[in-house]
Amino acid sequence: MSSLQQQGDRQWGGPTLPGGVLTPALAEFCQSGTSIVLASCDHDGRPIVGRGLACRIEPEGKARVVLRKSSNPKLLKALADGARLAVTFTQPSTHRSIQLKAPAARIVDANVGDAPAAIAQTTAFSRDLMDVGYSESFAKTYCGFEPHDLVTLTFLPENAFVQTPGPNAGSALQ
Repeated sequence: MSSLQQQGDRQWGGPTLPGGVLTPALAEFCQSGTSIVLASCDHDGRPIVGRGLACRIEPEGKARVVLRKSSNPKLLKALADGARLAVTFTQPSTHRSIQLKAPAARIVDANVGDAPAAIAQTTAFSRDLMDVGYSESFAKTYCGFEPHDLVTLTFLPENAFVQTPGPNAGSALQ
């Protein structure tokens, strides 16, 4: 296994889920309570950044990223207009990071499983923030959301990249 497919004690390589580039280990990492940063651009090519709350990987390899509708209007508009999407998942305590890219994403209403995933994953992310020195008050505020404000992006990743700082950062996972 190449160093691109192994980060720390967890191996990210192996067989992929049907229809995508994610392995079960990558899917687990994306759903573990990480920082989720979404990036796209508007019709003039200006960058737009948003923040996700949770990720759910479906059995066929599609990703569902749950986010606050009210905090991400420019990102949602760009994606509704057909812009590409990049999503970076980072664990603050280790800086382990991957980035998924997709040619497009669909915006859908949150479903019954999205709010519980957001609660579980923002709780885990809050704990990780506190482990690296942020206050409980900051972590809870940063990760807070109202269930009625949730919306979901669905996409099938076409590429995955190592983003963990170091010599392999930016390398494609294969």
